[in-house]
Amino acid sequence: MSKEQNLKAVPYQDILDVRSELIKLRSWQKSLVYLDEFFDGKVTRNKKDMRMRYYSCQQLYQVFSEDFEGVLKETEEVLGRMIQRNKI
Repeated sequence: MSKEQNLKAVPYQDILDVRSELIKLRSWQKSLVYLDEFFDGKVTRNKKDMRMRYYSCQQLYQVFSEDFEGVLKETEEVLGRMIQRNKI
């Protein structure tokens, strides 16, 4: 058997599924900059402003965390399908 015949094909749909998950992760890039700015070490003396910023960061992180867990789960499922197909 030649080397070319030993290569296992990855279905195009699986490639698209993985790409979709990467796009979801990349979509968080700009939003997470806000969290970085919040935690840059600059402390504001305005307590009301600080509470508002803290609340918005907390909400942003909560949504990110939930979405990130979902993306990880979906990606693991896609990779599991890809591995399972190649075992058969």
